Amino acid sequence: MNRTLLDRRRAGLLIPVYALRRDGDFGIGDTLAVKEAIDFAASVGFEVLQILPIHETYGDHSPYNPISSRALSPALLTMTPEEVPGLTREMLEAAAPADWLADLRTGSVSHDVVHPLKTHLLLNAYHGFRKLPADDPLHREFEDFRKARTDWLDAYTLFRLLIREYEGNTRWPEWRPEHRALHSAEDWLARHPARDALCSLREGFAYIQWIAWRQWKDVHAHAGKAGVRLMGEISFGVSLHGVDVWADPSLFDREWSLGTRPLAHFDTNKDSERWGQNWGLPAFRWENHRATSFRWLRGRIEWAKEFFHGSRLDHLRGYFRAYMFPWTGGARHVEFSNLGEEEAAMLTGGLLPRFVPGADEDPVASRLNDLQGREIISQIIDAAGEMDLVAEIMGDLPEYMARTLDDLQLANLVFPQLQRHANRSIHAPESFRELSLVSYANHDNAPLAMLYLHLHRQAVDDPQSAAAADLRALLAFAGWKGGEFPARLEADLLLALQAALFSTRCRLAVLMCSDLLGIPLRFNLPGSYGKGTWSDRLDMRLADYAAHAVYGPRIEAVSGLIRRSGRSSRDAVQTAPR
Repeated sequence: MNRTLLDRRRAGLLIPVYALRRDGDFGIGDTLAVKEAIDFAASVGFEVLQILPIHETYGDHSPYNPISSRALSPALLTMTPEEVPGLTREMLEAAAPADWLADLRTGSVSHDVVHPLKTHLLLNAYHGFRKLPADDPLHREFEDFRKARTDWLDAYTLFRLLIREYEGNTRWPEWRPEHRALHSAEDWLARHPARDALCSLREGFAYIQWIAWRQWKDVHAHAGKAGVRLMGEISFGVSLHGVDVWADPSLFDREWSLGTRPLAHFDTNKDSERWGQNWGLPAFRWENHRATSFRWLRGRIEWAKEFFHGSRLDHLRGYFRAYMFPWTGGARHVEFSNLGEEEAAMLTGGLLPRFVPGADEDPVASRLNDLQGREIISQIIDAAGEMDLVAEIMGDLPEYMARTLDDLQLANLVFPQLQRHANRSIHAPESFRELSLVSYANHDNAPLAMLYLHLHRQAVDDPQSAAAADLRALLAFAGWKGGEFPARLEADLLLALQAALFSTRCRLAVLMCSDLLGIPLRFNLPGSYGKGTWSDRLDMRLADYAAHAVYGPRIEAVSGLIRRSGRSSRDAVQTAPR
C-alpha cells in the first residue's frame, strides 16, 4: 500500500461520474465521459482522478445508500453498440429518440428516468447478445464472469428479479413471506410455472453486471495508458432495503440506524442540529462478521481493486465506534428533530442515540473502540493489497485513532479550514501530515466559491464574528496581501488558495471540479434526502471549460501550479512513503 497514489507528491481532480457531460450522453455522466475526464486530467497535469461510489442505487439515488455493495450502476454505463454487445442502433432509436435525449441532457440528472431507461435497453441488448453465434468468444467470457462471482451475483440477480416482481418496491420486509429470504426465494423460483422466462430475465441482470464490469475495466486500462490513477470510494454502509441485508441478515442490525452525532454549522441541514445525521443505514453486527473471517467486508474491498488504483474509506470513525439511532432516517428522523430526549424516549421504549461500543469519553469504551477499529481496518488494508487507501476522518481525533493511522500507515483526509489553532488560525502548510490527501471540499462540502461568499457576508455583518476570523485565517493561509476582504472569489484569490493547497507537504492534493473552476456547484448537503439530491451536473464538457474565455485561463494556471509545486511526474523526485 501507499505505492500507487501516495508514493510521492501528486495532484488530483474530484468529479462525481453523474456530473460529467459528453456529446451523446443520456443526461448523466457515463464511462465514456470518465475516459474523457481522464484525458482532461492528464492534459492539465492531474495524476489522480477521484470519483464517488459507482454502485447501483434504487429510489434513493445517494451513492452512499447502494442496494448492493458489489453491483455496479447501470445508469453510469455507456449505451452504444460498440460498448454493449447485442445492442443495436434500432433498439436505441426505438427506446431513446434523439429529441427526447436532447431534453434529458438539459439541467440536472433525472435518475427516475435514466436508471429504468438504461436498464430496459440493457435487457433488450441481452436478448440480442443471446443471438450471437454460439462460438462467439463473448459467450465464454460472460459465463466465466458469472462463475467467478457467484458469491454475490446469484443473490443480486434474484433480488433484482424480485424488485421487478414488486414493480420497483425494494422494501423486502413488505414482500410476501417466501420472498423475504434468499433460500425461500430460490425455492419459489424453482417451482414457478414461468420459471424459464424468469430465469432468462435473471440472467439478463447478470449480463448487465458483466457489461458494467467490462466497461469499468476498460476505464481502468485507459487511465493506465494516460498515466492517471483512478481513485474510487468504499461507502461505509449499505441500504437497509438492499440485497446485502436481504441475503445475509445476520451481518446487520436493522433495529438501529447509522449516522453522526449532532452537527450545527451552515454546511448541514437543520434536521441535523438536534440529533445529528441519520443515514437510515443498518448497523453492522461485527461479531458475526468476525465469525466469517470478515468474508463480506474483504470481498467488497477486493472487488474495488478490479477498477481502482486507490479508494477513499468513507467514515473511518464508524469502524472504531458507530453512532446509532433507535429510529430510521428520512422523514422519520425529521419527526424526531423537534423532540427533546424525554419525548423521544417515550416513542422508543427508552432508547436514545448512542455510540457502540461506546463513547470515547469512557476509558473502558475507548479501549474497546480502539481494539475493534484496529481489527476491522487491518482486515481492510490486508484485502486492499496494492490499492492505496485514504481514510475519511477529519478534525480532532482521539489519541487512539491517530495512533492507529500511524501504526497502520493509513493516509487520511485533511481540510485546511478545519486544521486550526485555538485562535482560529489555520496550521502552516508544512505542518500537515505528509501521508494524507488535502482538499478544500468534497461532495459533502460547500465549494470555495460558496464558502467564501458565506464567510464574507458574515464578516461584513459582524467584523468581530467567528466567520470574520475564519475568513482572515483563510486569506492568511493563501498568503493574501490585499488588505481588505475581496468582495468575491476572483481568479487571483482562487489561484492563491489553490497554490496554498499544493504547497502543503501532503502527498496528494485534490481539487474538487468546482474548486478548479471557482464555481459554486456543490453535490450534496449533508442530511438532505429525496428527489433532486445527488443530481447537479457541470454546465459543459470539460473540454469546453478548457476552451472557455473565463475558465480556460484558470485551468491553465492550475496546470502551471502543478508543475511548480513538484506535483507533476516530469518534476517529481521519488520518495518512500512514511
